[in-house]
Amino acid sequence: MPMIILQSDRLILRTSKIEDANTLHREIFSNKNVVKNTFGKELFNLQETKAFIKNSCYLDSKLGLNTLVEKESGEIIGLAGVLKCSYLGQVDYEFGFILAETYWGKGYASEIGKAQIDFVKNELKEKRVLALVHKENVSSLKCIQRLNLHFIKTVSTKDRGDREVYIKEL
Repeated sequence: MPMIILQSDRLILRTSKIEDANTLHREIFSNKNVVKNTFGKELFNLQETKAFIKNSCYLDSKLGLNTLVEKESGEIIGLAGVLKCSYLGQVDYEFGFILAETYWGKGYASEIGKAQIDFVKNELKEKRVLALVHKENVSSLKCIQRLNLHFIKTVSTKDRGDREVYIKEL
């Protein structure tokens, strides 16, 4: 049974389960418009999607990428999560979200972003939070700025390429 990590008005972030793979593959990992600004590489096949979920979605933890569900419909709409990181030379927490293209422009990114910032502040008791974004991902950049994060620097990541680092003091 998946564990609920956090909820907002319209969304539930819950731990992932391997049964999520088919939907996540169809909506996220095989959509070039989603993959180009998130994973920065080629589309995934179904086996690669399943491997990603097994290796990168912490199936029993509140940290890591997990499955994002629309409350009203129960539909899986993407991935979101809070990850431990050290892009600025110390332990920090990065929040992020990857939405299926059919759910873009509905305010879900801002909603889950705010809930994740609150999670870092209230549950993890941290004093700041980070977000990383591809410089060409204009919608995510606008969302992060609406959430009052400020640009710090650009970093080169092993798996995602160059990303702009944004920060918010909590």
